[in-house]
Amino acid sequence: MKPQTLSRLIIIFTLLPLALVGCSSMPGALEGNDLSHLSLRDKRMADNKVKVLATQPKASSALGKVSSKRCQSSMFSEAPEEKTLLVDMKAEAYRLGANAISDVKIVQQGAMGEGCWNVFSATANMLVVE
Repeated sequence: MKPQTLSRLIIIFTLLPLALVGCSSMPGALEGNDLSHLSLRDKRMADNKVKVLATQPKASSALGKVSSKRCQSSMFSEAPEEKTLLVDMKAEAYRLGANAISDVKIVQQGAMGEGCWNVFSATANMLVVE
């Protein structure tokens, strides 16, 4: 094989995955909460009714964990805001009967293999605070 052909193949196989990632049609929400059934009114109500607490108070009961993942499709697109991840989790927590979430953790990871430039993952505890 000629050196020019070999170098062209290397370039093609190196750049092809990057080109495909840039053309991905991956939606913003990767997993966690399917909010397609919620109206804008429901999301606003959940955002107002569910409080975000730093830690779980003693006078509360835990209902479990809630999570959300959002995709930043390319390095040129805007990253999802923390508020968006919080609204996702608050809506799901409200749907399941919680009135607060606590111990929120948000992590950013590179995710080119998943069709995203970065994935932002958020988790929190769902609580009923009395």
